[in-house]
Amino acid sequence: MSLLYLIRHGQASAGTHDYDRLSALGLRQAQLLGQWWNAQGFAPDSVWHGSLIRQRETARLALESMDHTLLPDVHEGLNEYNHRVIDRHFGEGSQSDDPESLTFDDYVRIMQRWREHEAHPDTPEIEPWSEFAVRGWQTVLALHEQQGQGHNHVFFTSGGVIATLLSHVLGLDFSHTVDAIWRIRNTSITTLHFDGRHARLVDFNTIPHLQVQNDAALITLI
Repeated sequence: MSLLYLIRHGQASAGTHDYDRLSALGLRQAQLLGQWWNAQGFAPDSVWHGSLIRQRETARLALESMDHTLLPDVHEGLNEYNHRVIDRHFGEGSQSDDPESLTFDDYVRIMQRWREHEAHPDTPEIEPWSEFAVRGWQTVLALHEQQGQGHNHVFFTSGGVIATLLSHVLGLDFSHTVDAIWRIRNTSITTLHFDGRHARLVDFNTIPHLQVQNDAALITLI
């Protein structure tokens, strides 16, 4: 049996020219995660992250805050969907990285339009929802197979990937999957128990490393 730890990146730089980097608060969240793990004596056997800057930096800062020399590996299968492409084609003026311009209902409508879109040669930049919805699970399966059973595997990724993994494990429908994406907190930990074929949910969206600080400003969703 293995434990799979799915970590959402720290707070990104929403509302700036470059969303794909950690804000000052995101940097702090990642450091607190590593410090918490270190205090708990947690020792991952493998660490993976996507190729996005916010994912890589969260992994780097968390590991640097631990008494641990393990180097992470990269796999693009852990990357979030390209929200700028999705917004451009389906946002109808809404921007999903700007909480001031987007309600939850707006977000659901964007995702529904994406889901209903049929792949077309004229828009190769749009990853079909049907492919994104299985990409994270397929990636975790492949990486786990490389490492083997009986280990703690950590995956630094994004909310969309975590939600689609939950969809596979729990049998969530589309609306509940989108709802989960909206609610996954920065540097939260979602834990799965995995036997090589089937996964079971242990914890979802937990943030003990932030809650212990007694500072509500540390708890974010971007």
